[in-house]
Amino acid sequence: MNILIGENIVYKLKEYLKAKKVNRLYIITDENVSRLYIYGLKDIVKDFSINIYTLKPGEESKSMATILSIYDDLIKNNVDRNTIILSFGGGVVGDIAGFVAATYKRGLKYIQIPTTLLAQVDSSVGGKVGIDYNGYKNIIGSFYFPEMTIIDLEFLKTLSSREITCGLGEVLKCGLIYDYKFFQSTIDNLDNIYNKRLDILLGIIKKSIGIKKEVVSKDRYDIGMRRILNFGHTIGHGIEAYYNFNKYNHGEAVILGMIYESYIAYKMGLIDSPYFNEIYHGLKKLMAPVRFNDGEIRNLIHIMKNDKKNFDDNIVFVLPVLRGKVELCKNVDERLIVESLEGEWI
Repeated sequence: MNILIGENIVYKLKEYLKAKKVNRLYIITDENVSRLYIYGLKDIVKDFSINIYTLKPGEESKSMATILSIYDDLIKNNVDRNTIILSFGGGVVGDIAGFVAATYKRGLKYIQIPTTLLAQVDSSVGGKVGIDYNGYKNIIGSFYFPEMTIIDLEFLKTLSSREITCGLGEVLKCGLIYDYKFFQSTIDNLDNIYNKRLDILLGIIKKSIGIKKEVVSKDRYDIGMRRILNFGHTIGHGIEAYYNFNKYNHGEAVILGMIYESYIAYKMGLIDSPYFNEIYHGLKKLMAPVRFNDGEIRNLIHIMKNDKKNFDDNIVFVLPVLRGKVELCKNVDERLIVESLEGEWI
């Protein structure tokens, strides 16, 4: 994985394209990123032939209708296999651009320039690309790795506090699954992070990417160890889907998922009360858990039962067992899932 990280380094895209003798780019971005940054990017790549496809921002764009529309545009513009797809945006843009690159004409090379904290620490690493279908998140997809990823901290300066929280969900997950001291230091630095101290942000981005790269390098196609990266995602994806990807963004849902799933681990005796409280009170600084009613819980469990991570009709969880360590768990009593979501313990 060729990943460049720094401040004001987008210009390196031009150097890379010239070194690789690339003539043409097909840029996929969204309206928000385009409004802020597309003119600067166009100036960097002005020596190349470019086409730009602009998406509506948000998870609702991750649909087959969007993919088909992009295919039509690629055909209309006679895009050939020597063209590089450039993903310029957050995680949704990255998922769509990567999926298009993986599938159009049996595969085009692509480059990522992630512009949100979440995309920089999560979806830019690991090669997972995909779209949502029929209310299920990322249920259609593949593994397809970019030729290069450019992570420029300059883009973080325009992010809202909510977008910072969204990225922190995945950052804190990395600490809980692999390096508990990193979890603690990130919680201790929340004020600096929300104030966008770039030196602090650079450190947490590098550390998060380092953890994820190490995990992915041992399990490129998500059949073993890599599954630990799904901590918080079983309930988290359920919450996202239940609210039609509108109420909670991905990082917020993962934070909630980690809280509820840590409670399940505590009730199963996998972690003790002090450790559960460390997780709970740390994560609660970013997102307070909520109580779900009976109808909501039934719907959430129904969604979870259709999760792509499941095995032998069992809802599969990744649960904490030690500080900085998690394990796959396939035998969670459904009554515990209900209890966690009822939230009487909150």
